Amino acid sequence: MGQPSLDADLFEYGIQTEASDIRAHVSVVARTIYVFPTENGRAIVASGCYPLRDASQPGVVGRTASGWLVPIADIPDLRRIKFPTWTGWCEFRDTLSTTAKGALAVRCVVEMMRTGRFPFWLNAAEDDRRNIQVSGTDIVVFCRKKVQVKCDYRAGEKPVGTGNLFLQKAERNPLRRT
Repeated sequence: MGQPSLDADLFEYGIQTEASDIRAHVSVVARTIYVFPTENGRAIVASGCYPLRDASQPGVVGRTASGWLVPIADIPDLRRIKFPTWTGWCEFRDTLSTTAKGALAVRCVVEMMRTGRFPFWLNAAEDDRRNIQVSGTDIVVFCRKKVQVKCDYRAGEKPVGTGNLFLQKAERNPLRRT
């Protein structure tokens, strides 16, 4: 999992330790996906402006995670993609395990990618080789991006959502689910 945190029951496992380039927080209540460069989320939590909060899972006594509640508007370069037509929303239940919710969130993001609606931050450059431009290519795009998907069930703008995203710092897995 991760390194033991300062809290004996939680392990460091969150935005500050992951290897992603892009984060996608899937809000079930808002039927919206919030996408931003991971580095922007790291900078926000490193600012020290947001207090740590605890989270829990149904059927588990005590906290199962800690993280920062960050107002959506405070995350630089965040993209909101409303996706009300995705048919998988009806499969979400608040009582599902975090593993099941996470799998549904990944399905949602994959579907957005398949339909060309997912934003990617790319490295692009004009190709100045004459033989390439003559053949009809002006720009070459490079994209090897790692995306971390989080089911952020109640995230989203108020009054439907909480107004925040939960940027996780540490967790425990008492039910031993992967």
